[in-house]
Amino acid sequence: MRKTLTTAVAALAVGSLALTGCGQKNQSGGDQNKGDKATSASAPLAALNIKPRDQIKDGGTLRLAIGPLPTGWNPLQVDNNTADLATTIWNFIGAQNFYYTEDGTPKANPDYIESAKVDTKDGKQVVTLHLNPKAKWNSGRVIDYTDYQAMWKACNGQNDKFLPATTDGFNQITSVEKGDKDTDVVITFKNTYPDWTSTMSTVIPKEGSSDPDVFNAGWKKPNPDWFTGPFIPTKVDQASKTLTVKRNDKWWGEKSKLDTVTFKQMEDAAKTKAFANKEIDVADTIITKDGYQTAKKRDDADMRAAGSLQWRHFTFNAESANLSDKTVRQAIVKGINRPAIAKSDLAGLPIQADSVMLGNHFFMPGQPGYKDNSEEFKYDPKAAEKQLDDAGWKKQGDYRVKDGKTLMINYAQLTGVPTSENEGALFKQDMAKIGVKVNLVNTPSDSFTQTLSSHSFDVIAFAWNGTPYPMANVRQIYGASAEGSKKPSQSNFSQLIDPEIEKRIPSIDAESDVSKRRELTNQADRIIWDNVMTLPLYRRISFTAVPKNLANYGAATFQTVHAENIGFQK
Repeated sequence: MRKTLTTAVAALAVGSLALTGCGQKNQSGGDQNKGDKATSASAPLAALNIKPRDQIKDGGTLRLAIGPLPTGWNPLQVDNNTADLATTIWNFIGAQNFYYTEDGTPKANPDYIESAKVDTKDGKQVVTLHLNPKAKWNSGRVIDYTDYQAMWKACNGQNDKFLPATTDGFNQITSVEKGDKDTDVVITFKNTYPDWTSTMSTVIPKEGSSDPDVFNAGWKKPNPDWFTGPFIPTKVDQASKTLTVKRNDKWWGEKSKLDTVTFKQMEDAAKTKAFANKEIDVADTIITKDGYQTAKKRDDADMRAAGSLQWRHFTFNAESANLSDKTVRQAIVKGINRPAIAKSDLAGLPIQADSVMLGNHFFMPGQPGYKDNSEEFKYDPKAAEKQLDDAGWKKQGDYRVKDGKTLMINYAQLTGVPTSENEGALFKQDMAKIGVKVNLVNTPSDSFTQTLSSHSFDVIAFAWNGTPYPMANVRQIYGASAEGSKKPSQSNFSQLIDPEIEKRIPSIDAESDVSKRRELTNQADRIIWDNVMTLPLYRRISFTAVPKNLANYGAATFQTVHAENIGFQK
């Protein structure tokens, strides 16, 4: 399972298999934030209002809001790897091979996988998936080993014409073959691979993944035949920016409780107002005081809160002219008042800002493996100025100049995204104090992924939306596209490849001793801090406003729910 990106929020993976996450209390009620402010330690793991199916009405429509409507519908491709598609929408219309319990433990979904067996032969891990023979694509074709084989070839990095969001996990596989039956998938790894369930968390049909052109650009419109699940996409209305999915009559599992689900593109401010006016049913990832207060005005509102897998950060483009020098990037980081940014971003929300500060690119505070590796990069403007002086950037008036050039940085400010705008303004103020000029470049939020892929920024702020596998995606964001390659991973938007990180990635991927694996990951983390590839800001607490009678939906750190069980209580 790859990390996904999102504009409005800020995040990365915190969970680890069979762990209790961030030391959070296990709760499943509604508004948990009355009184004391939430912290990383006190935020519950889940607030989903779990109810059995016999207590849920048959029928009805659930109206959801999302960020930019997807421009492509292949969640494994780098430009489509958004949280809205890869998590929210995909849960209704895509293969869900595994569901996750409250503490992040993966459980095989019997609708797709009847059983899984893990063996070791000659030091190589062999996973055999026995697929449910009833599982079919909406085209009517049975899901079989050829789909997994085509997905592996598209995502393993061996053919650079494919543009996957990540090669992590897929590049550890040496073969995907047929077992005794077409619905038996035999997956052989180079050696051990603890996070194999992450790699096999979903599958797409071979019709959409066998050819690079189709994989990259053939999903511009949602082809119903290429999906599967309790719902099926029926309409994308570009005028209203709305996707509609309906109950899938071809679904072999339990009948979905809802008739239809709609996903409407909305900016954050509009989302909470629409919820308050009962124009939509869910306002998730609420990130501002005004939004929080607006959503709570609805007479049947239930504010569900939990720790999340999201972290806010700055990405630095190490290939841009004025950021190519590591010492300059380091100085800039020392000039950024991260605690002040977190406090400002979270002002008015029931969150204790200092408790969610993040000093690691992989683990969350309170989680086994977490170490604050940011000590050398704490806010210290005097040290920042000295480092810039030593690098030859001398103050001339308000700004620093070297060889006749002003030290100037273009910050891609995502319009309509409050956190991006706020962080840009504070970044500009902090940099002015140390003599660095910042241009705030207005960037439409719906061109966000294109801005990243084209590397047309110096610094950009957004969020990584993570998975229950904190050590499974090192290469995705911080490595080369494949072992030995000189080309950055498609999601390595800093464009920097460090041989010391590359040296550790194979060991992190294969190490079965969890303590050793955490230490190797922390070694990589310290190198990432030193290189200033991305700068973590803070981990989010997730606030989701829903009507009180909505069951099996809300906020969660790890836990996932079956889309067919979502609905309104009787």
